[in-house]
Amino acid sequence: PLLAGIAKENLSFDRTNTSNINKILVRDTNGNILTDEEVAKMLEGSARSLNRKWIQDKGRATGLFIYDVAIDLRRLFCVSTDLFEPEVTPEQVEELKANGWMETENIFGPCLLAPKELRDKVIPSLANALINWRITSNQSRTFSLMETLVLVVSGNANKLPAAIRAKLIGGSEKPKAKLIVENIDGADVFVTLPAAGYFITEIESVDALDEAEKGLKEMMVNYGYENQIL
Repeated sequence: PLLAGIAKENLSFDRTNTSNINKILVRDTNGNILTDEEVAKMLEGSARSLNRKWIQDKGRATGLFIYDVAIDLRRLFCVSTDLFEPEVTPEQVEELKANGWMETENIFGPCLLAPKELRDKVIPSLANALINWRITSNQSRTFSLMETLVLVVSGNANKLPAAIRAKLIGGSEKPKAKLIVENIDGADVFVTLPAAGYFITEIESVDALDEAEKGLKEMMVNYGYENQIL
């Protein structure tokens, strides 16, 4: 919490570039939807716009943030056929079998496993989506890049908060927080170039995101999907 904050600014709500997609409904005091002609008449002689709005004095979060993503490799590419908690209907089971899905069993019970050709096709796209997510819309008045600074990949969830953590320093009345990012056993840490502008580091790399994506792909490809309970 000491590495984040809230600032006040004016926000914008802008749909001018998609006005033909986002249909705006205007209602009267009785809740009845006005026609386009009635709306046009209402807006005559005014500077009002239904596609662009200013929202004043709103909060905006700033600072350093962490989000965690867990991939359960035991369930990845598997659909349960358990009698009491099936994830597919009997008809869908036959259809999946016809498409190469094989009957197997994991720790959760009987299931169907996607064929290797399908897994090899999906895994690169899945890893890319997890690493290279991007903001497609930002309604704030000033754009915030929200760049990725550090990525940690590990098979042990407890290693993640150890690799990226904060340490309180200073007096007890008003302590400050220091961000710590370091390599630890059991976790692969990838530090991007912009990270050096936020904390002291000597392990930043120009290809950090690419290496993290490669590590995710290897982890998902090498998992023993066919022999999970052996």
